[in-house]
Amino acid sequence: MKTALRFPGLLLLGVATLGVVTVLPALAYQYPLSSTAIHDAYLVGTATNGENETFVAPYTHTLPALKVLTYISDVRVETPFFQVAEHARETANYAAQDAAEEFLSKQPTAFRVQLDICRGREETQSVKFRITQNDKELAPSSVERTPFLAAQRHGPPLIIGEHVKLQFEAGKTESAPVRVEIETPEGQHAETTFDLSKLR
Repeated sequence: MKTALRFPGLLLLGVATLGVVTVLPALAYQYPLSSTAIHDAYLVGTATNGENETFVAPYTHTLPALKVLTYISDVRVETPFFQVAEHARETANYAAQDAAEEFLSKQPTAFRVQLDICRGREETQSVKFRITQNDKELAPSSVERTPFLAAQRHGPPLIIGEHVKLQFEAGKTESAPVRVEIETPEGQHAETTFDLSKLR
């Protein structure tokens, strides 16, 4: 009590710290999205002050261990919040009310993981992947594989690897780290982790 009276700044700091603690959970992965979260996603997606670029960056990790020429593999995760923000960014003449009407009734139901894997091979033999959370493997509800193409100045696009699009049930994904491991048929290995307690 004496410390609080003698050092009122410390008391204020304690109150401010409590405020931060109560705000943090709202900045983590959540599903379903609240009306406030949908509104926040709209604001992030339509921001023109660089906020959108800052928001998007942590959702993609590069994998320098897997590269072809100047092309480097990467992994991107798309949370329901991310999907709403991207939809708002890409849709012309889209208002906050439009986002609320569209997504409160029909929210994104998938947590997505996209892999752009540079192998430098054209064989159809596919890369292997393993997605885990809390030491448990997540089973995708759908898997889509297509060639990963690189544009060339002259000639047709060059096949440099494989694009894999995975979908998981959003309701079965938690606000905890998600680990992505990749193994190519050539024996190359790469992995990365996304902390969903720090991504919306």
